Amino acid sequence: MSEELSVVGRRLPRPDAALKATGAAQFTADIRLPGMLVGKVLRSPYPHARIVRIDTSAAEKLPGVAAVLTRDDVPEKSFTVFTFDLFTPWPFRPELKDQHVLSEKARFIGDPVAAVAAVDEATAETALALIKVDYEPIKPLISVSEATKEGSPRIHDHAERNAADRSIYAFPVGNVEKAMQEADHIVEQTFSTTRQRHGQLEPTTCIAHFGSDGRLTVWSACQTMHAAKRKIAELFDLPPGMVRWITPHIGGNFGQKLSLTAEPICIALAKKTGRPVKLQYSREEDFIATESRQPFVMTGKMGVRKDGTIAALHARGVLDAGAYFTQSRASATVGLGKFFGLYRCAHMAGEAEIVYTNTPVCGGMRGYGDAEMMFVLEQLVDMAAEKLGMDPVDFRLQNIRRAGEPSDPPYILIEHSALDKCIKRGAQMIGWREKRVLPKQGVVRRGIGMACNTHVSGAQSGLLEFSTAFVKLNADGSATVTVSPCEMGQGILGVLAQIAAEELGLRIENVNMVTGDTDVTGFDVGSHASRSTYVTGGAVVQAARQVKGQLLEGAAKALGVAADTLAVRDGRVYVRDAPEKGISVAEVTRNVTYNFKGENLNIAGKAANLPQKSPPFQAAFAEVEVDTETGQVKVLKVLVVADIGRAINPMTVEGQFQGGIMQGIGFALLEDFIFDPASGLVITDNFDGYRLPTVGDVPDIEVALVEEPVASGPFGAKGLGELSIIGIAPAIANAIYNAIGVRLTELPMTPERVLNALSGKGKG
Repeated sequence: MSEELSVVGRRLPRPDAALKATGAAQFTADIRLPGMLVGKVLRSPYPHARIVRIDTSAAEKLPGVAAVLTRDDVPEKSFTVFTFDLFTPWPFRPELKDQHVLSEKARFIGDPVAAVAAVDEATAETALALIKVDYEPIKPLISVSEATKEGSPRIHDHAERNAADRSIYAFPVGNVEKAMQEADHIVEQTFSTTRQRHGQLEPTTCIAHFGSDGRLTVWSACQTMHAAKRKIAELFDLPPGMVRWITPHIGGNFGQKLSLTAEPICIALAKKTGRPVKLQYSREEDFIATESRQPFVMTGKMGVRKDGTIAALHARGVLDAGAYFTQSRASATVGLGKFFGLYRCAHMAGEAEIVYTNTPVCGGMRGYGDAEMMFVLEQLVDMAAEKLGMDPVDFRLQNIRRAGEPSDPPYILIEHSALDKCIKRGAQMIGWREKRVLPKQGVVRRGIGMACNTHVSGAQSGLLEFSTAFVKLNADGSATVTVSPCEMGQGILGVLAQIAAEELGLRIENVNMVTGDTDVTGFDVGSHASRSTYVTGGAVVQAARQVKGQLLEGAAKALGVAADTLAVRDGRVYVRDAPEKGISVAEVTRNVTYNFKGENLNIAGKAANLPQKSPPFQAAFAEVEVDTETGQVKVLKVLVVADIGRAINPMTVEGQFQGGIMQGIGFALLEDFIFDPASGLVITDNFDGYRLPTVGDVPDIEVALVEEPVASGPFGAKGLGELSIIGIAPAIANAIYNAIGVRLTELPMTPERVLNALSGKGKG
């Protein structure tokens, strides 16, 4: 019998595909509990105002109203909604605790100031209308420039000039100023990115209920269940064992639920009423009251030598945190690390100031600081290559870091990198050399561009990083795998099932996955930092390996051979040198389970994986058409070539890349979170105003994989969930430059901005 992989590497459908296709999958909004009340939130109509008085008497008298909450009815302590504030001391630090369950002061339009629970939605809405709030408006600070002006009112008392924090690149090296002076060429440019919305289909929903024993159960979509449970226990002064968090099916996420959303208010309502409460946001509430990607304004500077090497690299800029801090420091720290971690350079330094504004809160989104900073770095790279008269492909090949060199952070060496192969293969596949030099003439002009990027396979060294897996064999020879990643559409449960099946020697249909409940699953820091396959998958391998050892011992007794002579495949244990001699896994498990000799055993294994780090790499290429009369940019083709170790399920990998590429196109060309500059009102508060890419915007997408399995990953896999989005915007920007000779520095790169850039060059 062949010892080649039998399950890993196969293109298998996702386990939840039929449930979601038929509508049988149960999301939080589908859950109904006896006696359940409906929660609603009263939100500030002002972007910046003191709350002078709240009169809830009329709302409390309304028949059907079970509770009305104000600031006096919720925990007084300040906290941060960011669930995963479990950082190592350096370079990360805990995020600022600057929020309350209900706000004592309005800091953006939509800030929660009161809440109600009633027998139905209509009664709850009526109750909200009966609450009278006296506000004392304060000058709103909608932009970073307004917020940081001398004499501007403070959004938070602790933040002078509304500067929340400064994130400094933790590992500066050399003397940047001196190296810049000695460089042969310097390129410098300021770039700005925008607040990209997650755009998930499922609206924010939570159900909370305190049982008769005082134990709290929360039903809510969450990427970090165990960390969120800890956060809620701290906030409401509950022992952790008195909190149970259940995550049903999730209708998309992309980083939105790294933070608490509706849960604190929902729990406070449930606590006051003693009944289960469901709090579901409208789409408009979801847009204004949950986090979006942080906008960066960043000036990048690169010095290069005539020999094509990078002499110095510097970045300095500002992040807009919105009204509260949440994940701003973490996002800035990750972004700066990636900016300085991709290319070889002996002189590097950078920092980012984090500023409060009277706008909705910003937080984490797919690509987490990296997508923003690569928009800066990868355009600087093209600018430097042009100064030197080098092809951008050749410049990157000369300067990229390789295996064995410092990574991000620099004290961790790169285990493996095939980025050079990705660049060369992508350039050949897309016809780079030929298309770069095609004539640029006529109204509609074509261009080609590229960008490189890396990301992470987990957050090793920066954050608490481990996952637990429990694997057991059942008496019928099937396996149950209990894990706690967040299945938010990326197909992780199917991937983990393939990993378990491969290690155990079972057919995929004989592996059952259990997840989504903190009472059942072991601790896991959740799904973020592209970690689930690499880290949780590693825990599954280790636990399954324990199970396999016990299985082979049981089979060895039954067959009268040594355990080390056995192998298992397709649910059958056999002697390697005599494959005809064997026994089914089901027979072994029955023998050890229903054993009347006092030798009973439930074959099981448990493992906690504390991994090292093996980042993935990608080269992205884009072809565009630019209409010089309308400014319209059409993406014709996107090609990505990715170093991901091994594809556990190639179909899932391709799906991840296709989705990420489309999010990258939206980030590059369409998506913009627009405010009224005077009032702070969000204009794009629904899908009818906020422009997402549609099926009509899908270009020719090609995904190529460089599969070189790494020793540290499960069956050689690295993480990849966020990799796909990061290089798309800079690749498109570089392609636009190749087409029309002007550089776009603001996202999104709209037709208006294209025309303005052309006009500034005298071509419009």
